Amino acid sequence: MNSDAYKRPRIPLLDGHDQEATHILRVRSVDNALVPVPIGPSIPRRDKPDAYARYCRLMLIFFKPWRHAKDLRSEGQTWEDAFKLFLPNCPESVKQKMDNMQMLHECRDSRDDHFSERR
Repeated sequence: MNSDAYKRPRIPLLDGHDQEATHILRVRSVDNALVPVPIGPSIPRRDKPDAYARYCRLMLIFFKPWRHAKDLRSEGQTWEDAFKLFLPNCPESVKQKMDNMQMLHECRDSRDDHFSERR
């Protein structure tokens, strides 16, 4: 095991958690970083009005710290309103990730347009 593993922070789970006695959270080293690959429906686009509420909900789930669903939005608050309140305090690195997700959609659109013109 890498000696660096002992230097990285270890975070215990909260009291009362089912796995508090057997599990911890630990910060991964930079050279052992992973890229998450979502499985399931595609990530909603922020430029499609019919999918914007789903987009807001998913971005809050991905990037806003939360322990319970009620931490994501207030009772009676829409996902769009909760997202609008989150954005001003959102770190630039997170905003960049959101922009990259949107850019992936736009690149796929461009690819599809290109291949449809070649036919």
